[in-house]
Amino acid sequence: MSFHSSNEIILLNSVTAIFIFFLGFYVLYPNSKRKIQKYFGILCLLLGAWFQSFILREIVPSWSYNWLINWGLIPSIPIPYYLFKITSSYDQHEQQSKKPRKVFHTLNFLLICFFSFHAFSLQTLRISSNSSRNFSFESGSVYKILLIYSLCMVILSLINLAFNVMRKRGRAKTNALLLFLGLIPPIISVLIFIYIRPLYGVFSGGYTVIGFIFGILIWPIAIMNCDAFQLRQFPTYPKERVLTRITKPAFNFLYSIVDKKAWMSEVFSKNIHFMKLTLIKDAELKDHYGYSFMKRSSILARMFGTTLNNF
Repeated sequence: MSFHSSNEIILLNSVTAIFIFFLGFYVLYPNSKRKIQKYFGILCLLLGAWFQSFILREIVPSWSYNWLINWGLIPSIPIPYYLFKITSSYDQHEQQSKKPRKVFHTLNFLLICFFSFHAFSLQTLRISSNSSRNFSFESGSVYKILLIYSLCMVILSLINLAFNVMRKRGRAKTNALLLFLGLIPPIISVLIFIYIRPLYGVFSGGYTVIGFIFGILIWPIAIMNCDAFQLRQFPTYPKERVLTRITKPAFNFLYSIVDKKAWMSEVFSKNIHFMKLTLIKDAELKDHYGYSFMKRSSILARMFGTTLNNF
């Protein structure tokens, strides 16, 4: 691999890994109470660790590639499963786990453990050629089964999102569409650099990150404006997180396009709630303290000024 190609891969994966690590810790900290927060945070950390392996591949001596390509594969193994869990729980309709679902999750856990142990034992991939410009690897049946398993989980995730785009309304519909759109670039990138090119003896997995760069620009809009992150907008409640405030305009714009009726209804409900709070507080100031109209107006403006700026 050329010097310039190595620098490109190191730069691309470094920047993306840092951002994804930050996003993962940001979602998990200080305390993730919802399952989707934990799933997305773990997914980000796994992606960051996987991208780090591509950086190491450009730095470490060539004799260690066999260890690196196997151990570097381990963080990527649970990614499709956590992706499926996110697409199954993002609308926050928590349901009691049924027996078939428990069996499904148990089977996934066992498969992930098996694939991880197989890779840890350096049996999944083997370096077949290692020149100064490029290298290639050989894979056995376990790696092919792993690829099929990953592909099936991603397809199930897309089916989940497609059904929710068609069936859901409001925020859930908008979130499903954003997650669906955010999955397309990474899927194309993985298909090209992880599935197709290795079939022709060309391994350039370090460029897989290109698709994820576009994906992670879309995912935070959906995740940070999901019901799990929906914080109250009035002063008596906790303030919204910074990333939620940054991504909210883009989310609301798409929300108003995807389901304008639901969006207008939510805006109307929020306005009603705001007016109720204002009238209640105005009555308290008048009855309990006997303040004049101008005095009450000044107090209410200070109390709800931040909220008025968000309307």
